[in-house]
Amino acid sequence: MKHIVKRLLPALVLAACLAGAALIWWFGTGKCLLTGRYMLADNGVHLVISDSGAPTVLSVPADYPDLFDSLEDGDRVLVVCGLILTSYPGQSEARWCLRLSPGSPEDLPQDTLQRLAQLGWLSHSLLAPDQAASRDSTSLLSRA
Repeated sequence: MKHIVKRLLPALVLAACLAGAALIWWFGTGKCLLTGRYMLADNGVHLVISDSGAPTVLSVPADYPDLFDSLEDGDRVLVVCGLILTSYPGQSEARWCLRLSPGSPEDLPQDTLQRLAQLGWLSHSLLAPDQAASRDSTSLLSRA
């Protein structure tokens, strides 16, 4: 038993060092993990709405332009991206995307969709009927 431990100890130390170096590289290069619901905005921009309701605009890397082509509105995704800029909505560059589970537009948070609609990121198509009507009355009042 002692002989096996002596042989495994260097391998375990090496694995721990490699894992530590990988973590330092990961955080040092400014990568982030983002989970949430995918949505394609009216202007063709890819958005992920996090579990907390914060939307992030994700640009597509030039070497992989079809990164989001297989996704539908409402799909739950895990995205590896660069640092998220603190604007509204947040902005980042996607590096990798994994679809965790299928979804539908009904899975998207309606309050976030309404805020995005007020900013012109999307039309009435994804809003619930009562929220689309309130958006119309709000925009009519603001024009008066």
